[in-house]
This record gives sequence, structure tokens and C-alpha cells, in this order.
Amino acid sequence: MINLYEALKNFPNLSKQLYCKGMLFTNYECPQMVSKTRFYIECNYIAYVISGRRIFHKNENSWELKEGTCLFVKNGTIISEKPKDEDWCVMVFFVPEPFLKQLTIENKTALQENSRNVVADDMVIPLDVNELSKSFFVSMLPYFTQSPPPPESLLELKFKELVLSLLTNEKNRAFLSYLNNLNNGNTPSLEEIMYNNFSFKLSIEEYAKLACKSVPTFKREFRRVFNDSPAKWVMKQRLNLASRLLENSKLSISEIGYECGFENQTHFSRVFKEKMGMAPLQFRNNLQAV
Repeated sequence: MINLYEALKNFPNLSKQLYCKGMLFTNYECPQMVSKTRFYIECNYIAYVISGRRIFHKNENSWELKEGTCLFVKNGTIISEKPKDEDWCVMVFFVPEPFLKQLTIENKTALQENSRNVVADDMVIPLDVNELSKSFFVSMLPYFTQSPPPPESLLELKFKELVLSLLTNEKNRAFLSYLNNLNNGNTPSLEEIMYNNFSFKLSIEEYAKLACKSVPTFKREFRRVFNDSPAKWVMKQRLNLASRLLENSKLSISEIGYECGFENQTHFSRVFKEKMGMAPLQFRNNLQAV
């Protein structure tokens, strides 16, 4: 699984990059070669698609990203699907939560009108792009090739301009609601983090990082909340998801194994048969025969 933030940061030849107070701004053509790739994203980001298409998948939900699409992606895990013969050029702004929280606090009065709460539980929050926001993205493109790079103070102002143009758009209330909830101390619970990411091969350290906890604290709280070990709980959830997909989807056995986080079809079939008493194909055929 690819750590998208680390890959872009550590291999600057993959993209045009700008840095600003711990934030990373990138403009790149995605080199994804296989049809589906798993990504681990340790930092929230805002993405604007310049050209091409991708499809993001997470927990039986999907989002199509095409030219002109803008979205906010929370830190965590996601599957990126590359449609056949589709390139993808995208502008991505990785931004830590403290920066976004502080920006909403500083502009609380201006954002009050659009602050009505909207549920924003999904990993991906689609964002509406009006003419103001679109003009920002167009104006940013020369910054990535400017030499010497623009000063951080200017980049910070530009990024604040982007976020505020999105937050003041009444169609983006879900984004504002999410940031307001963070400011009110309503951070994602351990249950939300685990249910959002169990189908991906993460280490205990990575789960703990998503939960903003030390590894010992994470383990103690996990046992208290789920009354189980992380490894056993994750496997149960993967098998439950696999059972639902075998019953309700038209995905192939190998596709279901991939969606549920198994290493390959052989591993999926072996574990499923051990725990469920029959192979995945037999399980599906029995359901269809009822």
C-alpha cells in the first residue's frame, strides 16, 4: 500500500511542489499503472482535477473524480481505480487539521451564515467549485513553475483564499460542518476510525497515528471498546464485508478479496473457508440458490 503523502514528499521528481508552513502543495500527473491501487493518506488534502478521471472506493461507497471536480479527502485509506486508458492530472493541497481549524476560528463571523450543521461522515467530501474557486486554481498553476519559488507568506495567503472561497460557498456546508465539529472537539471516534479502515493492511502504529494516540494507549482503548484484539476484530470485519459483497454485489471473487484487504485470491479463499466453512464461490452459489 502506498503512503501518498510520503511518496510525493520523498520523491519530488513525481510532481511539481511548493511548501508552506508544514503544508505541501503538489501538481502532478498520476503515474498509476494498475487498475486499482491502495493508498494510505496520513494528512487531509484538497484535490482539484485538471484533466482525466479516477474513481475512489471506500466501504462500499464510490466517488468519480473527473475534470473540474474538487473534493476534500480525510486522512485514512482509500482505493483509487484507474479507468482504462485514462490519465489523471491533479492539483493537491495537503494541509494539517490545525491550520484548517485555526482558519475557521479566525473567520467565524464571516462563516456564520453557512455554519448550519450537515452530516459529513464519509471519507470524501465533494466540494462545489464556483467561479471564485475556479479562478484560484487557474491562478495557482504558474506558482508551481516559478523560479525562485514564491515566498511562504504569499502561498499562505493564497491557500487561505482557496479555503475561504470554498467555505463561504453555501453548497459546501458539509465541509464547514466537518471543520466546525473538529473545533468543537468532536474528533473521529475509535469506532469510526476502525470501521473506516479495517479493509486496509495497516500496522498498529498507523492505526494509532490515525487515532492520534500512542500505541499503548491505542491498544488499551481498543480492548475496552471492542473487547477483542485488533487482529481478530479486523479479520471478523473483513469476512463480514466479504459476505455482504458476495451476496449483494456482482464483483468477482478476486475483486471482493481485494476490496476486503486480503493479499490475493488464494489467501482470501483459504481464510474464508476456514472461518465460514465453505469457499467464497460456494457461499455465493448457496445464496443464489435460496
